[in-house]
Amino acid sequence: MIDLFGDLRLGDLPGRAAQNWPHREALVFREARWTFAEMNAEVDTHAWVLMQAGFSSGDKIGLWFTNRPEYIFLLFAIAKIGAVAVPLNTRYRTRDIAYCLGQSECNGLIYVEKSGPVDYGEILEEVLRDAKGQDDGTVGSASFPLLRRLIALGEKRLQAAVTLDALVEAAGPVDPAALARRTRSIEVDDLAMIVYTSGTTGDAKGAMLTHAGVRLCIVRSVIWGTTCNDVQMHYLPLFHLYAIGFVTVPSIALGASQILMETFDSEEVLDLIEKEKGTIVHGFDPHYRDLLDSQKRHPRAISSLRMGSFPSGPDNCVPIVTTANAEFCPLLPSFGMTETWGGITAGFTDCSVEQRTVASGFPVPGVEVRIVDPETGAPCAAGELGEIQVKSFSLMKGYYRKPVESAAAILPDGFLRTGDAGYLREDGYLRFTGRYKDMLKVGGENVAPAEIELLLLELAGVIDVSVVGYPDERLNEVAAAFLILTPGTVPIDAATVHRHCYGRVASFKIPRHVFIVDSFPMTASGKVQKVKLREVTSRHHAEATAGRQRARA
Repeated sequence: MIDLFGDLRLGDLPGRAAQNWPHREALVFREARWTFAEMNAEVDTHAWVLMQAGFSSGDKIGLWFTNRPEYIFLLFAIAKIGAVAVPLNTRYRTRDIAYCLGQSECNGLIYVEKSGPVDYGEILEEVLRDAKGQDDGTVGSASFPLLRRLIALGEKRLQAAVTLDALVEAAGPVDPAALARRTRSIEVDDLAMIVYTSGTTGDAKGAMLTHAGVRLCIVRSVIWGTTCNDVQMHYLPLFHLYAIGFVTVPSIALGASQILMETFDSEEVLDLIEKEKGTIVHGFDPHYRDLLDSQKRHPRAISSLRMGSFPSGPDNCVPIVTTANAEFCPLLPSFGMTETWGGITAGFTDCSVEQRTVASGFPVPGVEVRIVDPETGAPCAAGELGEIQVKSFSLMKGYYRKPVESAAAILPDGFLRTGDAGYLREDGYLRFTGRYKDMLKVGGENVAPAEIELLLLELAGVIDVSVVGYPDERLNEVAAAFLILTPGTVPIDAATVHRHCYGRVASFKIPRHVFIVDSFPMTASGKVQKVKLREVTSRHHAEATAGRQRARA
């Protein structure tokens, strides 16, 4: 099975699917539908357009828009011409997008002017205020000297941008021979994507992922029995590796249909499961919580569902997963991270309910998992808690332009230090229990406390800041800020913090709870004991919950 998929490159998948299932339905978005043959034609068209627009092998092309069919066409088109896709979080705002555009050295950015309430064009006007459009349609910017193309989907407002429609018209018919020559030069170990993940230092890190990760996505889905008869519900954001690796890649590789939604709406998801006879769903605990609530309010016929995937979480995720397994459909666990090309474990389809709800999956073929003492590196026995370390053909090459961080993450023997805690069970399943790293996970999104701490230090009167997690029934946890203020400063509340952060960072990063303290608990070496701050947030949450229950009684 491993050798069968070992030579596949990301850009190969649409063409293979068109050969195997030309007339089967590949993609549904609102009222539009594409067969695999039609999808492959769209990918080729977009690949040719990018070539004619001057993109070369190795060029980095940012994708900054919500779920639309063009995202899938462009993702595979970029891969097909040997360029590198840079999926960018649609919740980024000025600071985030400016950093990632510059750090990734993007040569092109494809964006949408506006989606829902978010005006991406307005954000880019501020970030790219010195960008000037050239006579040949390219861009000149002193702030982003490597950025050559700014491409808008649909209408454009930025003077420096061109529209994708205009580039399609200018490109003319596809030259299959020229496109094939470009494709032949791509190797499996070449860079396919740079995917950003928040780091504990505050700066996002771009994981350099090769085409080898395609193999991981397929093997994991084969274990789950994915076939051309499956219908995958696709509402996860396409900038996230969960969407790319669990839905898009295996669907096209194995002939399954994708029902694409621009955003997650539990009512719409359930309606579409009923209408399209969906068989597979995906999500974090907030997704399943909302789906369960919506199904209780308005039951639909969802017996077509055969499974769901769940990126296994610590103990506080077990209750909702248990309920979803009992009332919704069997959920199969997986553990992974951006640096591994997503889930490197998978729960088997015949695993017990306990293994589905408590364990985190079994390492897939070609993946090694070991548990070590995080201080000494000594191996841990079965059942003994330690740091999870992973070795896989799908591991990132490192973090783009971050050699120090790369060397710290990837050990000389090829294992990745995940910074996550867990243990291997007697049955061979991994159990992920939490993070050693000082990282928050807000509704499935990584949040680096250091980034928010630096931002809050800009507030007048703030001497020091420490950000930790605060329990949240829907999002698992949200950010809480502990502030030390200059004597005499008017106390700062959550509303003040929100006004200060809004529009500068993604909304999920903004602290929802604020605690004013005189000092932080410190270790003997002078480090903040965040574990004690988390104890404060846990007590506060428990007391607030109890108060609400008393008020309802």
